[in-house]
Amino acid sequence: MAQRTIHYLIGEELIGMGVRDVDRFRVGNLLPDAIEDLIYRPLTHYQVDVPIDGGSARFSDFERFRREFAPLVETDGLYLGYYLHLVEDACYRMFWKKIGFADRQMTREKVAVLHNDYHLLNAYIVRSRGLRDEIVFPDHFEREPINRIYPFLLRDFLDEMRGDFSEDPKGTTHYMTEALLEEYLNDATPVCREALRRILAGEEPLDARTLTW
Repeated sequence: MAQRTIHYLIGEELIGMGVRDVDRFRVGNLLPDAIEDLIYRPLTHYQVDVPIDGGSARFSDFERFRREFAPLVETDGLYLGYYLHLVEDACYRMFWKKIGFADRQMTREKVAVLHNDYHLLNAYIVRSRGLRDEIVFPDHFEREPINRIYPFLLRDFLDEMRGDFSEDPKGTTHYMTEALLEEYLNDATPVCREALRRILAGEEPLDARTLTW
């Protein structure tokens, strides 16, 4: 999955397209990752395994999420942001497949190196894009229907994320480099813009199966 500052960065790029409830959109665009353990990620990311050519493939069924929370995706920034997070992560997995990273056997040691890359990239993203912490915790979040999916640990998640804007670790990225990050952003941002444009225009939504990995 994409790191949270990447989601935040893409979200900031999308806000200018006419997103209402900007504060709620920012939170929604981070929310699927506010979980206790990665074992819950398939649940909060609406992952589906489907048979393809005698094997199986996976996609993030953001269209099912849209139907489940209609008409909130079209009218409420929190739910629209959640929807776009799912699109962003689908693009990220497609990018991993494109560069051959998805085919690697990820040991615990390799995962640790990747996570260190993410810490290094936080500083790069903040420095190169001027990213600032403008996240506002929503009022009465515990009453939100979205908590039917999972009891999101939003406050803890956002408290931890605030450190991403100021950390300055030393070292060099290994797997997810600055160049690969820029390539991913160039691939994913147009897809996310088109997905958002369709929602805002009331057109047929993006087909989730076009982003199958």
